[in-house]
Amino acid sequence: MSGEPNVVVLAPQEPVVLDQDRVVELFVDLGEIGAQSTVSSTLSDIRDRVGLLPIEYARGTWEGLEGLAQEVAALAASIGFLSCETAAQHVAACAKAHSANDIPPVIARLDRVCAMPRPTAWGTQGISG
Repeated sequence: MSGEPNVVVLAPQEPVVLDQDRVVELFVDLGEIGAQSTVSSTLSDIRDRVGLLPIEYARGTWEGLEGLAQEVAALAASIGFLSCETAAQHVAACAKAHSANDIPPVIARLDRVCAMPRPTAWGTQGISG
């Protein structure tokens, strides 16, 4: 609670959901070091693109917003980051529908999902990103 009476500060949390089969596939195909490098690089690319979403929204370029969200979804799928993929698909769907009122909260949700600590299921405790 904050210092004010009857005020509760909410800290939304999103579950981190991984496609375990895809994670195993990455490690089998690329080895531990290759998989860790791929995950790190892809997470960085995801964060970069998520950071551009509010800019595209402010420009009012629905196609650009939708395309960027689809890129995030594809990157997330490539490393088995299901919760990010799903949130990015929601952004893309809102952009496609030109749902101006829905875009800010779904972008905020995607940002929260992508800001979560690195899932240990990736085996990447030492990854920075």
